[in-house]
Amino acid sequence: MARVTLTDLNKIYPARDRSVHAVKDLNLTVEDGEYVALLGPSGCGKTSTLRMIVGLEGITSGTIAFDGKRVNELTPEQRNVAMAFETYALYPNFTVAENLAFPLEVRGLGKAERDRQVARIAKLLRIESILEQKPAQLSGGQQQRVSLGRALIRDPAAFILDEVMSHLDAHLKFKMLFELKRIHRSLGKTTIYVTHDQVEALALADRIAVMSNAVLQQYGTRDDLYHRPVNRFVADFIGEPPTNFFAGEIAEDQEGVALRVDGSGLAFRPDASRTAALQQRGARQVTIGIRPQNFSTIASPGLQTVSARVVLNEYLGEQSIVTLEAGGTTFRALASPDLELSHGAPISLYYRSSDVMVFDPESETFIG
Repeated sequence: MARVTLTDLNKIYPARDRSVHAVKDLNLTVEDGEYVALLGPSGCGKTSTLRMIVGLEGITSGTIAFDGKRVNELTPEQRNVAMAFETYALYPNFTVAENLAFPLEVRGLGKAERDRQVARIAKLLRIESILEQKPAQLSGGQQQRVSLGRALIRDPAAFILDEVMSHLDAHLKFKMLFELKRIHRSLGKTTIYVTHDQVEALALADRIAVMSNAVLQQYGTRDDLYHRPVNRFVADFIGEPPTNFFAGEIAEDQEGVALRVDGSGLAFRPDASRTAALQQRGARQVTIGIRPQNFSTIASPGLQTVSARVVLNEYLGEQSIVTLEAGGTTFRALASPDLELSHGAPISLYYRSSDVMVFDPESETFIG
């Protein structure tokens, strides 16, 4: 296993018209045995980062170190990093057992040792029954497991996964999430997982590095990202359905500080810590954020309330996504599917003051 450290890492791709700065001054540490996800939209720099860690891309500037040892000049083989790709890249004429054994054969291990290692990995991945089959005979999930096994069998210092579930259907992806977590717990390998899917990142990773426009936006636990996003981008990217944002201003009344949404009757009450941060900041204009999940239709002591009217009720089985309107402003909330919410019906929503997020409208940074 290895502790992976990225220091002031940059990647610039030269081009005829203008260079593309794919990764900008990235500083990141993945602890020994940790499971870290690089999360962000397409083009944010996460795959370029991964390829530099592996050694498939040259580094424009900065340092990559494994357990404190600089590896910039080392080849992928010398770094002892195993990688599983979005495409399975299996040898079609080899059986599953032969695909798994091939990395060991290249390293010169004898047949007895290769067979032992193949049996070990096959048991771990639960693919013992398909060892004599060829890739064309396998399902997508089975091919993905074989691809993972071929990387794992090398006993790498770090395990790198690049969008490995993007080709799987929703049901199979759910099963693979469980399997990947189980495998990581069994082996304890340092794992870096690249994905654009926040559900995968939140389900699997100990910590998540959120990237956008080649820059690391935030690095932390799922709780950090969900409850303490550093900026509007992270608050919007993490969470499903996406966060509701409102342009508003700070006002005061007999009940204290209120965040009034422009052009509507909506007003949200922040908690004491956010109120103090807002008062220290001084400026009146703010961006208000609250997640659809943080609204409730059930009154409870200590909760604040807002009123709206139902525009649309989207039934999703276990829950409903309700689109609401107040004074010309629309937003969304989650509700029980058992509630009968017809178009135009009035509704009261309840929320905790601690769930009200506030951002600077210019810098989009989190306040509080």
